[in-house]
Amino acid sequence: MFAGSSERITATCLLWRYMTFEKFCWLVETSKLYHPRLDQFNDPFEGAVTDAYARLRDTGAVEPYFSLKEYEPFTFKLLRLRSYATCWHASEHESDAQWQLYASGGAGIAIVSTMDRLKRSVDFSPNVHGLLGQVEYVDFQDHDMRFGPVGTVIRPGHLKRKGFEHEREVRGIILGAINEPQFTPDDAFLAKMNANMPRGIDAKVSLTELIQAIVISPVAPSFVGDLVLILTMRHGLHHLVRKSSFCGTPAY
Repeated sequence: MFAGSSERITATCLLWRYMTFEKFCWLVETSKLYHPRLDQFNDPFEGAVTDAYARLRDTGAVEPYFSLKEYEPFTFKLLRLRSYATCWHASEHESDAQWQLYASGGAGIAIVSTMDRLKRSVDFSPNVHGLLGQVEYVDFQDHDMRFGPVGTVIRPGHLKRKGFEHEREVRGIILGAINEPQFTPDDAFLAKMNANMPRGIDAKVSLTELIQAIVISPVAPSFVGDLVLILTMRHGLHHLVRKSSFCGTPAY
């Protein structure tokens, strides 16, 4: 079981990615899945360690993740600038809240996948490191980060505060390479990386492997459905398209 979660998200649990129609078109036309850099998300705590871990590390009460603890804050800040993430909502059912958050304009689309499909479909070359896992939602004041399912040095990329627990997020992280001959563990180097590392990367995907279903927003006008069918027919995906389960006539 994942810390801060009520249940383990399995490899076959449905994963939903809600998006605007424009972003859906870009995904299908390019066969690429956009991964923003971790520091480009709205939450300023993305990629940070917990307060409890930092206190214990700095007092010597726990072993640091890296051998030289004095350089660990720098290293985690650098990892934040090298980490690129794709975020998915894990649920067996469609979410009205997710439609409102990510596709509220009326022409929203959701693509449905699974962890197994993501593993098979995403090609993160030329980068060589990637990690797909469930996000842990923890109390940053009390959680010491010493246990958990993602026990690697990029674990902070899969940690979020408990106030985000409603997201039920599964996250794939690609670690970008650093091509700098002169490496110095200081703020000047971080500033240089902030300027030079791309704000996001486009990972190639196999659409047929990635997508299990394509769901049209319940408030989308009819012409959006027509456009989705035209687009998906061109790419052999039209048989995956369906309307939102929220559509229909209520019974009394």
